[in-house]
Amino acid sequence: MIIPQLADNLTRSGTCEPPEMCPVCGQKTVLKNESGVETLYCANADCPAKKIKAFSLFVSRNALNIDGLSESTIEKLTAGGFIKEAADFFRLDEHREEIAQIEGLGEKSFDNLIASVNNARKTTPARLLFALGITGIGSANAGVIARHCGGDWDRIISLTHDELVEIDGIGDVMADSFVSYFADEENKRRACELRDELEFEDTGEQKEQIFEGMTFVITGSLSHFSNRKELQELITDLGGKAAGSVSAKTTYLINNDTQSSSSKNKKAKELGVPIISEDEFLEKFGIESK
Repeated sequence: MIIPQLADNLTRSGTCEPPEMCPVCGQKTVLKNESGVETLYCANADCPAKKIKAFSLFVSRNALNIDGLSESTIEKLTAGGFIKEAADFFRLDEHREEIAQIEGLGEKSFDNLIASVNNARKTTPARLLFALGITGIGSANAGVIARHCGGDWDRIISLTHDELVEIDGIGDVMADSFVSYFADEENKRRACELRDELEFEDTGEQKEQIFEGMTFVITGSLSHFSNRKELQELITDLGGKAAGSVSAKTTYLINNDTQSSSSKNKKAKELGVPIISEDEFLEKFGIESK
């Protein structure tokens, strides 16, 4: 995949004023400067559009992974008053008759949905943490935090700013966002209600953290893993960090085309970061090929 770089704005577009009101809920918008980037937000915590996006993240593959819940289905369930907060997904069976009558659903679709919801009840602390949608806490960082706490949910939600910044890969901005989220009593209540609906999987014996202190960047196509996400999860499970861009902190760049002229390869060479293929990665660290 080639990511184009913008050299110049020839049409001189981008001169329009940002909207003062949210087009969905009609409430006031606010412009926030976050780490030097100006972002426009709807200030209404109950904005329907914000809730739909939050629920879509919650059910996504890397979060609770509730299969069969498209954004349009979530919109219908929200409009019908069946989903007001995330824990309500696990209470949908209380509304069988009403939901089965919604256009596009029906009895069979409802049964499939409930089966998916029940399958999602068995999950991990990392998935639940990511599913909460805390600003800056992606799936990889959620895994790092959960692993640091040994999967202890009560310990996870009680982490202080100082404890968080001691975790490799967690900086001040993420720590502030994390602590602020759980300092809100309503957020904490919702998280606790969700925990009561779930069963955390027994991860068994702790795997040897052979990648502790290492940061990997993955680029290009893979042959031993179905996608980059699968390899990233392996790295984080074994104590490492999977980053999206090459920096001085990168330990290895994994690229099956080690001689390519890609921007990541060029950056790695400039910084003296070793570039290894997938096969070299597996052999070097004694990992069995898939």
